[in-house]
Amino acid sequence: MDNRTGFRRGPAYLAEQARQALGVVAESRPLAEIPPPLVHTAFGAAICGLAVALRSEVLGLRGAAVAGGALAAGTALVLVVYDRLVYSPGRRPSPDAVALPVAAVVAFVTVLAGVSQLGVRLAAGIVAALVIGGVPQVLWRQVTGGGAAYRFFRDIAGIVVLAPVMVAGVSTLLPPWPRVGLVALAVFLVSYDGLRNEPLSAVRAAAGALVTAAATALAARLAGASVPNAGECAALLLVLWYGLRGVSAVLVSAEMRRGYLTLVEYAAFVGVAAGALRLVVLNQ
Repeated sequence: MDNRTGFRRGPAYLAEQARQALGVVAESRPLAEIPPPLVHTAFGAAICGLAVALRSEVLGLRGAAVAGGALAAGTALVLVVYDRLVYSPGRRPSPDAVALPVAAVVAFVTVLAGVSQLGVRLAAGIVAALVIGGVPQVLWRQVTGGGAAYRFFRDIAGIVVLAPVMVAGVSTLLPPWPRVGLVALAVFLVSYDGLRNEPLSAVRAAAGALVTAAATALAARLAGASVPNAGECAALLLVLWYGLRGVSAVLVSAEMRRGYLTLVEYAAFVGVAAGALRLVVLNQ
């Protein structure tokens, strides 16, 4: 209690008084002056460069898988720790914000291993760098009242991240189970991010994302590798994922009774995509 003002002082004030008494001058944080999207995008570009250097052609499939996992985990750790140390609470996103950037890293590693076309690899790298740079700030703005436009951009970012993953999911360059595992991991992260867009708790979002990832990965496994119809299969897997994510959102919601119409709508996406995927696979 300050006897001069009658107001109770908080821990921050007491810490500052202690620093002054000890002669410790608080350091300014010049890094905080750099806009977070700029720092995150530069970090994303560096991660993509490392992923290219550690691709499967250089390290082999097993080595690239270990390196990719380390890059994904390192991305999450660095983003959370850097934002927490440098930026004030009002400027940094929540830890949930790392799900989609990590998915972008997983997607880029998957594309490097499973897609040989240079154009697809280049596009996936650009997407990964931009998602790592921009999406955390989109989430922060949404939490602080960014509005529906930011939610829409977040969904679009998830679709763009997953699109090259679905191409790799039907590629002949990867063995079946590693290919399916990478698809499942990327789908889980993107689905979790999308379900957190809804009024769902982290636990419910994780449960729905797990169901969506398992079903999508199973569909990719049943579709198998495809050379002539890879584009069609990838597009149908993406539509299937969209429908499965919507169905999962309704099923894990606490107000499921009010979502029957939405459930039917998303189930129609699942049915149409699954039927079309079956026809494409049978005709190849």
